Amino acid sequence: MNKLILLFLFIVSMVPGTNDDDCSAVYNRATYALSHSKKALKAHNFDHQVYYSGKTLEAYKKIADGMKACDCKNAAELILDITMDAKKAADPVDWARGRYYSKKVYLNTQELITILDLWAESHE
Repeated sequence: MNKLILLFLFIVSMVPGTNDDDCSAVYNRATYALSHSKKALKAHNFDHQVYYSGKTLEAYKKIADGMKACDCKNAAELILDITMDAKKAADPVDWARGRYYSKKVYLNTQELITILDLWAESHE
C-alpha cells in the first residue's frame, strides 16, 4: 500500500503545474530577453548585434504567448512596443540604427521586469 501511495505521489509531482497565471513564465522569458538585448548592445560587430537582437525578438514572441495566461495588464502594451523595436533591431538599416533599437529594447526590458516585479509583489 505504501508503495502505491509513493508511486501516486511521484506521478502527481511529475505533472506540470499551471503557474503561468502568476506571470512567472513571462518574467523568466523577460530576463532571458534582457540578457540577449544586453549582448546585442555590447556586440562589437554588426553580425553579432543582429544575431542577439534576433534572439531577443524570439524571446518577445514567447513573452507575447505567455501573456495570454498572465493577467498583468500593465505590461501588455509595453510588450507590444518592445516587440516592434526588437524587430527593428533584428533587421536594422545600419549599425547605428541597430544599436539605437538594441539600447531601446534593453532599457524597456528593464522597465518591463520592474512592472512584473511590482505586479508579483501586489499579488502575493
